[in-house]
Amino acid sequence: MKALSLAVVSLGSGLVMADPVAELAGLQVVYDSGEKDFDGFRTFNMEEGHKVALIVRSTAKPMVGFDEDKAQITIGGAKSKTGFFMSNMSFSDDQKSMKLEFETKGKVQPNAKGELEVKGKLPVTIASTKAEIRSAAFIVKAGEAIVFPADQKALPTLKITKSGKPNYGDNVLAIEFSTNMKMDGFAGVKFLTKDGKEVKSNKGGSSWMGFNGNGSGTVEYEFSAKQEELIMVLESWTDKEEKIIEVDLKASLTGK
Repeated sequence: MKALSLAVVSLGSGLVMADPVAELAGLQVVYDSGEKDFDGFRTFNMEEGHKVALIVRSTAKPMVGFDEDKAQITIGGAKSKTGFFMSNMSFSDDQKSMKLEFETKGKVQPNAKGELEVKGKLPVTIASTKAEIRSAAFIVKAGEAIVFPADQKALPTLKITKSGKPNYGDNVLAIEFSTNMKMDGFAGVKFLTKDGKEVKSNKGGSSWMGFNGNGSGTVEYEFSAKQEELIMVLESWTDKEEKIIEVDLKASLTGK
């Protein structure tokens, strides 16, 4: 797939916010001609259009969410759709930076100066305080359900689907859970022994089919030592607040 990378930008008024919590770190526009090289053959498809990548940085609290269904961005007057798919791929490790991609297949109209105007609203959720919710201790074996306190709401339904040696890497144990919620919506997930000591773990692969956080999938966590009984700890954000970032930018298509 070939694309023509256009000039990285001249900025207009930038991000305009009554209560500044974020700033623009970068903008790039790419034009996809719709012509593709595939194994020596030239093909054509419906992907012709403009793509915009926005890099947003938080000036204070971490950004913990982005509602793609509420995002409204136009590129040269044409509506666009967002390429935001997985938060663990869009946010930096410290949650202070986020990359968003938008594309349009409609006809764009440069302004009198030959610039593409990028305008719209970005709904970003910020937070900084975490709370812990611990499950009951569970045996590491297929079919075991993870039980959380009954008075806690909006928690996932989790069950171990399999456990064993990971397919790759040096870890000795991988536990796969079925889930009805996206686990990357939590501030963090960690594990304790039944005595309350933290166990070193890291997130492995995951899969998800659903819409707006509703659906089903699997998530895997890997451990450097064998485990027989564990407690899962979900970290949730307790001070979430949505901010609407007003975007009003201009991208030069000539490099001048």
